[in-house]
Amino acid sequence: MTDLTIQQSARHAVYVQRYAGHLANLFDPYLTRLQRELRATLSGAPETTNDIRAINLILAEYNKEAKAIYGEYNSQILVAQLKEFAGEEAIWQGEALDKSIESTALNLSTASTSQAWASVVSEPLVFPDSAGVKKLEPFIKGWESKQIERVSDTIRTGFFTGRTNQQITQDIAGKGGYLDNQNRKTIKAMVRTATTHTSNLARQATFEANTDVVKGYEWVSTLDSRTSDICKGLDGKVFKNSDKNKRYPPAHPNCRSSTAPILDERYRLDDSVNTRSSRGVEGGQQVKADVTYYGWLKEQGAQGANGRAFVLDTLGKERGQLFLDGGLSADKFKQLTLDEKFIPIPLDTLRKKKSLQLAFDAIGGG
Repeated sequence: MTDLTIQQSARHAVYVQRYAGHLANLFDPYLTRLQRELRATLSGAPETTNDIRAINLILAEYNKEAKAIYGEYNSQILVAQLKEFAGEEAIWQGEALDKSIESTALNLSTASTSQAWASVVSEPLVFPDSAGVKKLEPFIKGWESKQIERVSDTIRTGFFTGRTNQQITQDIAGKGGYLDNQNRKTIKAMVRTATTHTSNLARQATFEANTDVVKGYEWVSTLDSRTSDICKGLDGKVFKNSDKNKRYPPAHPNCRSSTAPILDERYRLDDSVNTRSSRGVEGGQQVKADVTYYGWLKEQGAQGANGRAFVLDTLGKERGQLFLDGGLSADKFKQLTLDEKFIPIPLDTLRKKKSLQLAFDAIGGG
């Protein structure tokens, strides 16, 4: 790895998240159509009813139209634009590699749009903390089905608990209702997750087109208090080309992580002055590019009472005390408190570890 490639990837990840926000905003007209369709469907329904056949007819009418609306956005907007984005990401990574190597005699390859997209749709999204494994298009379709199902459940439950169709309409399509609030949040989460996956797998296609130069990749997480526990542990993790069980971002819904190529040492530049962004106890700052999450968090904890409070808030009180006061280095803490999937081990399990007895004794938690 080089500091420059980490800097490139960390900064580019911010652009990827902004692009995801743009794609999510393109759903707004479709959201308006869903609200309009819900109102139209319920306007012709009985004021109240507990007749299951009548309710099922209402659900069938709404579900048919909702499926068409979601399907139009997913196929004509989201997937179409992600496919184009995949080609752009492969090109960006090729240009970034060119800037990262010392030799000018190399002819680097860039994955084509079709190659990049093939990588995106063939590699599954893996979410270890929820045992979720789905390829991109089933992941998107699953989100669509879940949103339709939740509205159906609200309609069904509303009628059976005595709410009027006007009240149910307000619950779902009114200001602050499900479609306006929760549905809007979930579309952003789904699109951000899909965009992160597309970016990383499209760039991976360019890595794989240059295996004489790129020997693997390093996981690059965001340095702030919002970073998930699994991405805290994965930051700085190296995956070589020869590894059988590779992992790629996203590690969970809403993941903001990225990857940086590891270059053959023959082509590495002297780039130790490069940095990556962070947001800690003193706000936004640039830190050395090779600083990993737990090393950065140790630095936050050393910044007085406010720094200590930041760490305890980020890790939780007891885990934070173990990190700060248990006499463990950042690397040792990461090694002893994460399982093979990089998920934090529960505190009850940690207390049973002989290797952590002294650390728990130090914080009075043995």
